[in-house]
Amino acid sequence: MTFPQPHPTAARLRPLLLLPALVTALIASLLLPATAARAATGGTLGTPVHLQVTAATEYGDTVLVSGSTAELGAWDPATAVPLTTDARSYPTWSVDLLLPPGGQLTYKYLKRTAAGAVEWESIPNRSVFLSGTGGETTLSDRWNVTGEHPLTAVFTATATTSWGQALYVSGDLAELGAWDPAKAVPLSTSHAVYPEWTGIASLPPNTAVRYKLLKKNADGTVVWEDGPNHATVTPPTGTLVLHDSWR
Repeated sequence: MTFPQPHPTAARLRPLLLLPALVTALIASLLLPATAARAATGGTLGTPVHLQVTAATEYGDTVLVSGSTAELGAWDPATAVPLTTDARSYPTWSVDLLLPPGGQLTYKYLKRTAAGAVEWESIPNRSVFLSGTGGETTLSDRWNVTGEHPLTAVFTATATTSWGQALYVSGDLAELGAWDPAKAVPLSTSHAVYPEWTGIASLPPNTAVRYKLLKKNADGTVVWEDGPNHATVTPPTGTLVLHDSWR
């Protein structure tokens, strides 16, 4: 007896018809571990956290964060999480994280120089509770500042200038322009008091500050004063008055 033979085209199509089922099975096998992990953590793999900090840096520095969880490096600078910035957002650095839901999180920022030297914030550890109820948590901080009300700083400087020049002050805080001449604080003078210049800025209390004077020419070029940075620590309250002379 002779049995009918399958059509050659149908024989070639049979493996192709099985392909969707094979792909579906493969996807299911890949998703199974994630589904089990999600069930074990109450429906989520972690709490999305957007972390950002305002921190002025020197050229080549990197801002990182470390803390009480393995995801933050467990206080080890070598495994701390780097934050990023760009020309538009600087001096704000940020990173998006997925952290264990529920419980208290403690963390701190650090800076790493191009040579590898590490500087931690000098304030106590930061602390936040991650509820794990869903939705992103945004943490917005400032380097070495714990959120107290700002105080008034009065900058006074003695500096002679050429026609068309203006005097400014900039420093390592965002309020002072984070070393960016375009964001520096302007100082003003008058015929009655020249060569004395004065400017005002709001600064965080209990904070170490480094700053320097600069002159802007009429054509936009900038001249910084010589010597090391000026340095001070802001008081907890009141008004800070600083007297400097151009070097």
